[in-house]
Amino acid sequence: MKSKMFKYIPLNARYILLFISAILLVGVILMLGWVNHRDFKRSVINAELRELLVIAKSASHDIESGVVGIKQEPQRIDKLIQHINNEEKFTTFVMDNKHIILSDPVKSHVGKNILEVGKEVLNAQELAMLNTFVEKFDSSSSGTAVLFFPSRDQSPKKEMKLFSFAHLQGQNGLYSVVVTERLSSLIGPLHRNLRDVLVLVGLFFLIFLASGYIFYRNQKKRIQMETTSRALEIINKQLHCEIEDYRCIERSLKNNKRKSVNAKD
Repeated sequence: MKSKMFKYIPLNARYILLFISAILLVGVILMLGWVNHRDFKRSVINAELRELLVIAKSASHDIESGVVGIKQEPQRIDKLIQHINNEEKFTTFVMDNKHIILSDPVKSHVGKNILEVGKEVLNAQELAMLNTFVEKFDSSSSGTAVLFFPSRDQSPKKEMKLFSFAHLQGQNGLYSVVVTERLSSLIGPLHRNLRDVLVLVGLFFLIFLASGYIFYRNQKKRIQMETTSRALEIINKQLHCEIEDYRCIERSLKNNKRKSVNAKD
């Protein structure tokens, strides 16, 4: 039924329908690829945030329990967490209950409020998001977030970072151990996933192009055959008409001849 209906669609309309179908199919494939990459990115970030939270809680627990054996004072806490810092991945700093940074690999941050540090490079919206995260320090014992924050460069610029924090009860009050990681450090697996998605989309697109070409070629042959068939039908009808005309002329001539013979008799 569908093939018969498609048969009577004009040729130009067929190509327009095929073109629209191609655009829709490519759009669907691209959307599915984007959704896959988005979900993968979320899963990677969430897994990394859980890891950072474990690191922050472990560091605060070790310091509180005295496993390291060093007096719990702000100026010494940074020594206890130096092993966490990693130039390529992690940065750890400690804040007091007023959100003042007590220890930080970036020495220019020490003694400043975390929001004051953020004001150096963040815009109003990004600073508001940082402030929302800082409010968690007063209401929760631990937490995570993904925020913009100044980089550790000599000329700081904002970069997306993963944050986790856990509270630490020291002899001089309540502190927070904050572990951060640059989002760019996760770029490897994210790029691999994006590459795989693009390759898959490319394969689908090539398959679609090949299928479209085969379909177009078959349609072209079918149209040529239909055109030839219709032309032959027209020619046959014309031949039948001409033959019938010849027969009529022949009968007419025979009748006229008979009449002339009878008239002579």
